Amino acid sequence: MNIFAKEKVLHFRSLDSTNNRAKELLKTHPVQEGTIIKTHEQKSGRGYSGNFWESEPGKNITISCILKPLFLPPQFQFRLTMIMSIAVREAVEFFLKDHPCKVQIKWPNDIYVDNRKIAGILIENNIMADKIREAICGVGLNINQMRFVSDAPNPVSLKMITGNNYSLDEVLDLMREKFNFWYNTLKSEELSMINESYHSSLYRLGELASYENNGIAFKGMITGTDPYGRLLITDTGNRHLSFDFKEVVFL
Repeated sequence: MNIFAKEKVLHFRSLDSTNNRAKELLKTHPVQEGTIIKTHEQKSGRGYSGNFWESEPGKNITISCILKPLFLPPQFQFRLTMIMSIAVREAVEFFLKDHPCKVQIKWPNDIYVDNRKIAGILIENNIMADKIREAICGVGLNINQMRFVSDAPNPVSLKMITGNNYSLDEVLDLMREKFNFWYNTLKSEELSMINESYHSSLYRLGELASYENNGIAFKGMITGTDPYGRLLITDTGNRHLSFDFKEVVFL
């Protein structure tokens, strides 16, 4: 089923935030599942943990996808993060297929090319009783921007890597295909396929690296995530640790 059809893409010249616009539409209009809010200029984009998302007007993809995953129990809402991260990662990998770099998912939902961030995802769920009534999936993907002026530590774009200019419409078309495939995969409950794709793509998977929890630094190795989205790390003392969002810092 083609949930993310091209005719469902709504384009706006300028918005404070595509996620905010999606929320407003859901309050006032009967919005179809798979609708994508797209803007040329996003003035107050947000990333995970409330961080500002910098995007030069007309240079990047700033979108929000509206989903109605009533089939998904709220305790497993992390699966939405998984499929959206996989879809964006695969789209980026396609456009970098001729370049020797690794495209990975930095837990929970950033897309990294080698050690630099090319995309971020922010999912906001509207949960009522035991149902996820609506999910707004915001995606920022750096395409043609060459200079970043915010204090983000490690941004990168497709053009910075390859030197090429890209059609934002072509990139979005591929992203819609990827969103469609992986959302249908989730609806079909092909969880092993989702788990394998997400975990095998994790940034620092199986590598000894430094982290921080509650102000205390430690070394450990990422082994995956649990069914609820917690990051699993085995430290150098062979302790098997799990961390929820905001509980661990990558050093």
